[in-house]
Amino acid sequence: MERGDIYIVGLDPTKGHEQQGTRPVLVVSPGSFNRLTGMPVVLPVTQGGSFARTAGFAVSLMGAGTSTAGVVRCDQPRAIDMRARGGRKVESIPGAIMDDVLAKLATIIE
Repeated sequence: MERGDIYIVGLDPTKGHEQQGTRPVLVVSPGSFNRLTGMPVVLPVTQGGSFARTAGFAVSLMGAGTSTAGVVRCDQPRAIDMRARGGRKVESIPGAIMDDVLAKLATIIE
């Protein structure tokens, strides 16, 4: 599990406005952390995300050359147990897109 990998994973149970259901997620934590903990920090990918889009917290995958479509919700980071949630790797995103995601995430957590 490396930073920039997209996995399909079941995010339920959730509460409130958290992204739910089985969906793509983007791994944002570094591989060394993921191997040590088995709990990568991920961001959900959604076809919706109107709040994140208008608030400037979304990074589009359109034109990124990925089969995964939608936007990465940088406003909803969460650590998950990928194995317990049945995660399956789909693909990896280009470095330039990952840089955009990390920059948006940094504006939230710094």
